[in-house]
Amino acid sequence: MSRLGPAAIQAFQNRMIDPAIAENSGVFTGKTVQTGGGGTVVVPDANGNIVVFPFIDGGQTVGEKYRAPGKKFWQKAGGRKTFWNADCMDDPGLEDGTKALVITEGEIDALTAIDCGFHTTVSVPDGAPPVRDGEDPSKLDDVNPDDDATGKFEFVYNNRHRIKRIKRFVLAVDNDGPGRRLEAELLRRLGAARCSFVTYPDGCKDLNDVRMKYGPDKVVRLIFDAKPYPVKGIYRLSDYPEVDEPRTFSTGWPDLDENLRLWMGELLVVTGIPGHGKSTWTMNMCVNMARQYGFCIGVASFEIPTVPALRFKLRLAVSGSPPSQWNRDLIFEADKFIQDHFVFIDADPTGEVDEDMTLEWLLEKAADAVLRYGINILVIDPWNEVEHFRPKNESETQYVNRALRQIRRFALRHKVLAIVVAHPTKDVGKGGEARTPTLYDIEGSAAWYNKPDHGVVIDVPDPDLKETVVLVKKARFSWSGKKGEVTLEYVPEIEGYRSLCGAPPLWPMATARKEFA
Repeated sequence: MSRLGPAAIQAFQNRMIDPAIAENSGVFTGKTVQTGGGGTVVVPDANGNIVVFPFIDGGQTVGEKYRAPGKKFWQKAGGRKTFWNADCMDDPGLEDGTKALVITEGEIDALTAIDCGFHTTVSVPDGAPPVRDGEDPSKLDDVNPDDDATGKFEFVYNNRHRIKRIKRFVLAVDNDGPGRRLEAELLRRLGAARCSFVTYPDGCKDLNDVRMKYGPDKVVRLIFDAKPYPVKGIYRLSDYPEVDEPRTFSTGWPDLDENLRLWMGELLVVTGIPGHGKSTWTMNMCVNMARQYGFCIGVASFEIPTVPALRFKLRLAVSGSPPSQWNRDLIFEADKFIQDHFVFIDADPTGEVDEDMTLEWLLEKAADAVLRYGINILVIDPWNEVEHFRPKNESETQYVNRALRQIRRFALRHKVLAIVVAHPTKDVGKGGEARTPTLYDIEGSAAWYNKPDHGVVIDVPDPDLKETVVLVKKARFSWSGKKGEVTLEYVPEIEGYRSLCGAPPLWPMATARKEFA
């Protein structure tokens, strides 16, 4: 007996998809029925008007997606986040490279590919990240941190062991703004070296469009002709997919925009004399960027404990208020912001696990944080507290060069802004009077100047003036700033900074209190 009702069979035929292919993939027709508790559930019914796409993982149904007339879509609550048709990822052909895993944006496109002979095809469970109102799809960011922070890409993390074994992927997502965002996020997680992209004919935005307008042969040709993303070697211009110009991001202090514009994939080094606020400035900048762009920040803070010390600093930065003005509601609001936008890389929050937190360990955990939470910024603070193990035949200079290359590769691979906070040597205080350090004063090697894309020194020439000078000592690319120095007002009661150009601070919680005062 068919699991699909007449209406569903007709709907698939209208999309030029063989209903038997859908049925063999587990799709069935259902209807809603009342439960004893007053709710409703969807049960199989050949005469129902709901098309059910079960998410089968390990041979078990772990979730369901529903389509009803009127373009109504919803999912069964509490299901495990995984790809639709996930079990095809266990095909041996994916591991030996004879087959590619085709990833689509929705089940209809996945069924189109399967119907055209590509049985190792999956679709993402929640579609593509949405486009914000008023945004130009041709100029969208590559990421949607807000969705990531709520587990938007948890389905990738849940399949990470399968994904590691797969040699080739074909990304066949929709040809629109959200589709390009989804493509960029998948690339970050899967690695461009294993991925190819399809090029749709004019007037088509997905595989089913191609099937409807040009027939199955065109779908087959499209997937077979998918072009690999360039990774290394020598290429002609036509080998490169179209991408936007690199986008730069403000630190949140307009005074700095001319000298310091940050970008995803770079390495930023911050130094300064102990006590001059390099860690405080870095945390305030991260809060600014989380507030402006919805970024998620991974923090590896080894000098002070996350609770209560780092949490206290972040509460100050988020609230823009001194502790004397804090109340329960303000603390709750600040902690919610921290919970939504910060991830802490540590051996164990209880302090009971004594683990060597080497650079390799740290970057491995940061990669997991990209998979699980989609972090956009990684902060290592301070460098000298990381466990540095180097071979006996490797000098400190060689080690620092290699370590910074590792961090830069991580940043580029995962499209993450990597920030390293590093103390200068004690030489800057020789003679009893500290001088303003340079990047060359950081312990280890001249690599601290050569390797980063940006180098910043935080200096307080005169504490009585309540001013902090941000010295941009290196800007690798002209489009990301230039050398120079900018003075910010330091606000000691909140350990925060204000622009001297008159721009309002990014403290909406404090602003809200003024408005309601």
